[in-house]
Amino acid sequence: MVISQLSSTVMQELRTLLEQMNSRALALEEISKQEQEAIHVLDSDRIMQLTDRRVAAHQQLGQLEAQCHALLKQQSIPDDMTLEVVIDIYGGAQATEFQAIRRKLYEQVLHVDQYNQENRLRLLAAYNVTSSLLQQLGITKTENTYSRSTVK
Repeated sequence: MVISQLSSTVMQELRTLLEQMNSRALALEEISKQEQEAIHVLDSDRIMQLTDRRVAAHQQLGQLEAQCHALLKQQSIPDDMTLEVVIDIYGGAQATEFQAIRRKLYEQVLHVDQYNQENRLRLLAAYNVTSSLLQQLGITKTENTYSRSTVK
């Protein structure tokens, strides 16, 4: 069975899923910004709360992506076909509009990933500074680190 264009119902479901995914990506971006602020002031309670929110938002985004794959699978679209190609082939008159929604989502997810990488580096730096200060004050034990010297 060859489908020339997806039905309007399927296209509407796809639009809804993509818009929900974009909403989750926007929420992730906001969470990342708040994480950045919490890291800046070393508010560990806030960082933990935001981390939990980020995990939940990522899970929701993953569920929406799975629903999108399931919707396309119901239409006998191969799993290895990208959404870009699916829209070009089956989007009909709405293809241009759907490609814009898809690109917006893709750019949003890239932006969130960039925030996450920056926050990871900030957290690591904050951890290193805090650990070093605590060790210098004698509050924690000095950790053994890699040494270039050889054992004799």
